Amino acid sequence: MSTLKVREIDHRGERKVALFYDYIVNSALDNHTRALPNRAFSSTNKCWYIPFRDDYRDYLEQYYATCEGLEINFEQVKAENPNSERESKEAEITVLIRIDKVKKKMYVEHPYSPHLHEIINATRKGFWLKKQHCWVFPGNNENYTGLSQLITNSGYKIRQIILEAPPETSVKQPEHINKQVMSLGSQEKTLLETYSHTILLKRLSPSTRKIYEHFFTVFLMDQRGKEIEHLTYHEIYNYIKAKSRVLEFTQLNQTIAAIKFFYERVMDRERMFFYLQDEKIIKRGSVFIGFDELVDICKKISSPVDKMLLFLYFHVRLEHDEICLIPSNSREMFSDRYRLAGNNQEAIEYFQALFDEIQQMHQPGQYLFENKGEAYQVHDLQQKVYDIIHRYRLKAIYSAQYQYILDATTFSPKTKQMYLGAFMKFLEYHHFRHPTHIRNEEIRDYLVLHREKSPSHQDNMVNAFKFFFEQVHKSEISDKYMIRPRKGFFLPDYFTRDEINGMMSVTHNIKHRFMISLFYCSGMRREELRQLKIGDVDIKSNHIFIRAAKGNKDRYTLFSRHLHGMLKEYLEKEKPVHYLFEGAKSGEPYSSTSMSSTLKRAALAAGIRRRVHLHMLRHSFATHLLEDGWDIRYIQELMGHRNIKTTSRYTHVVNDALSSVKSPFDKMIEQSRGSFTGNGSSP
Repeated sequence: MSTLKVREIDHRGERKVALFYDYIVNSALDNHTRALPNRAFSSTNKCWYIPFRDDYRDYLEQYYATCEGLEINFEQVKAENPNSERESKEAEITVLIRIDKVKKKMYVEHPYSPHLHEIINATRKGFWLKKQHCWVFPGNNENYTGLSQLITNSGYKIRQIILEAPPETSVKQPEHINKQVMSLGSQEKTLLETYSHTILLKRLSPSTRKIYEHFFTVFLMDQRGKEIEHLTYHEIYNYIKAKSRVLEFTQLNQTIAAIKFFYERVMDRERMFFYLQDEKIIKRGSVFIGFDELVDICKKISSPVDKMLLFLYFHVRLEHDEICLIPSNSREMFSDRYRLAGNNQEAIEYFQALFDEIQQMHQPGQYLFENKGEAYQVHDLQQKVYDIIHRYRLKAIYSAQYQYILDATTFSPKTKQMYLGAFMKFLEYHHFRHPTHIRNEEIRDYLVLHREKSPSHQDNMVNAFKFFFEQVHKSEISDKYMIRPRKGFFLPDYFTRDEINGMMSVTHNIKHRFMISLFYCSGMRREELRQLKIGDVDIKSNHIFIRAAKGNKDRYTLFSRHLHGMLKEYLEKEKPVHYLFEGAKSGEPYSSTSMSSTLKRAALAAGIRRRVHLHMLRHSFATHLLEDGWDIRYIQELMGHRNIKTTSRYTHVVNDALSSVKSPFDKMIEQSRGSFTGNGSSP
């Protein structure tokens, strides 16, 4: 016997009819309810509901008449007028209008009220700020008068606040902090000035800048008398740990951010991490493999037990402990206990066929999977799954499992692809043994085999192995086995100004000429230029907005005023739709291969015979800015380098001191007064 309780409710200011019953998947009552016209689910009330209608009792009795064994209880409600109740609640609402005289804006705030929201939205003069939960309007008398009258005439109260200064600049240093800043020593004041100068280069809000400067000032005062630049990680960590006992959560995070900014951005140290809480262990579930894909994987497997294990673990996604305790009489387990994704009848029949085959071949006792007459232990069953994947070399399962894990990370798509490719080749070399069964010595030997590869390639392999072994499989590997290559120091290759000018003069295609010009004038990476939108180029400020660049960070770079005419000509001729540079198919970005080929053809036509690549234009941008005397920190910002050490490579290219050094060969010629003929003849 099933019971359906029916009750009238007020849902989001509207009258509804709610349906309450015991939720049982695929029951007759549940299926009937899901088929109701205009039904919807309320997460707040945890029930299904339909729009109110005067005859809802007769309507529901007639609708559920075919549902056998159902008792419908219509709960009595107090006679009331929902409209009058809503009107009385709405009348109590007070609308707050904050007037910012400096920014010339009005911010309108009000409690939840669909009616009021609709009234304000109908003015079409402001817009809703979702994160701040308020409206914003241009701050003029016309808007204020019209909005005030509209709200008042609708029966709502108004409260007004006038802001004499913008909210984001209202953060002030406490007076006692300002006084103590004056008492800082000359060394601390110099550090604070450097800190403030560096922070101005970053695109931080005024409020954030003041917060950083405040907490860094406190840090300087607390560390007075010490060499701030030479504090060790443990000294900084102990300071933060002590602060964690007296500061609130927000203030502690602001202190950490201010200190990290100094040591990582100003002092160019490696990134620091401060773990002040116990690390939470994240449980990783098994990956889901679709039925058709799983059947294809199992074609090479002969054992019905092995097939069943893979089916239950990767398709049904049962845990090991659940699989261990499946009774031997569970042929109909998907009818009364579990439910397959999509309720796939073909998958159920596949399970039942495997079940019958296991019964016929092994005749299990109490449990479906038994080890010497007893239920499998979780560890033993897990080991058996590993052995199945290894024995049949099921590359597809490894690949799907690791892709599932990588997709849950914040790595860039390129990093995910590189990690997966490197680790799959490693597993293939070891015949797809489970990683927990691969010894440390075998990892080291595999890395040694790749010593002829480039240092960056080897370094990427080590990063991939450390991620999968240590973070995924929780298997610590000593550094003596994870041998990183010795990194060489290579000077960036770049074009001279004459070479770039030469390539421009021989490139007549407007798209190709504009592309080369934009690479050089902005210093963008190849992928940044590919993803550049038409609206990202601001010709008024001569800036280019680069969104979600390397490290998932936005930044601005330069655009030349001398390219305004070329940009206009290019847009009129090529007519790109979405991206600034599009390929043969409209709306899709220009391919990397086409970009590289364009530069190579231009270089060859200009008489440049050495090997060239697109990144040389980025190197040229940084090198020529340094030659022109620009501060390296500005160049770091324009290039999007996290660490200034990366930018400092270009200072080795631009070294005026070396240009004054003469070769001993030149001195020899000068001393011989030009007697050297250079014709290669012997004395």
